[in-house]
Amino acid sequence: MDDNLFTPTSAQVSESESLEYIFEMLMSGRFFIEIAKVQAVRGEAPNLVVDAIPLLSRTDRTGAMIANSTLYDLPVFRLQRGNSAIVMNPVVGDIGLIGVCDRDTSLIRANLKESVPGSKRKNSKSDAIYFGGILNQIPTQFIEFADGAINITSPNPVNITCTKANVTAPDGVEMTTPLLKVSGSIQAGGNITDNSGTQSASLKTLRDNYDAHKHPVTGVQTGGSTVTSNATDKPV
Repeated sequence: MDDNLFTPTSAQVSESESLEYIFEMLMSGRFFIEIAKVQAVRGEAPNLVVDAIPLLSRTDRTGAMIANSTLYDLPVFRLQRGNSAIVMNPVVGDIGLIGVCDRDTSLIRANLKESVPGSKRKNSKSDAIYFGGILNQIPTQFIEFADGAINITSPNPVNITCTKANVTAPDGVEMTTPLLKVSGSIQAGGNITDNSGTQSASLKTLRDNYDAHKHPVTGVQTGGSTVTSNATDKPV
């Protein structure tokens, strides 16, 4: 069998290259995933947006870089369900990913409900969403899910605000601090109750009992003698 029958001709190679060139031209104006840097941050959810500039540039036929343009008002992804969320807004200088929707999302953003495409554009960077979180500096405050532990680290105050906090720690609770303060209104008590499962007196109640307690002293004598008092009438 003649092997030349299965060798691509120059015409076939040329046609293949032409199709490849046509495909590349068709896809050159379509975008999917980009790495971008935040240049501005505005608004609050659900209208939190960033201006960002893609960091991977294109080149012309000579290989010279074609500078990217800033993308304005990109919605910011937030890990959220209902009215619960992890709030970590981007800041200027952050580097992250932007995902490009396949059709015009402008009417969805305006109406916050099912809408038709706002135009015929497809895979345009104007419909990008900023996800964030790559190639950035080493954090100084963070939540770390490590092997065998969850670590919360911050050089700043850690504030927890809630109606009630419940901690279940069968192996105990340890605190390393030079001072532990417990404060609150008179109504709230601002107190600590020890052995709350078996008694209801707070430390404040115990202190008040101690400060106000009195008990008789028998066998009072003159001079330098000492006596032992009876038990208090308000035991703590």
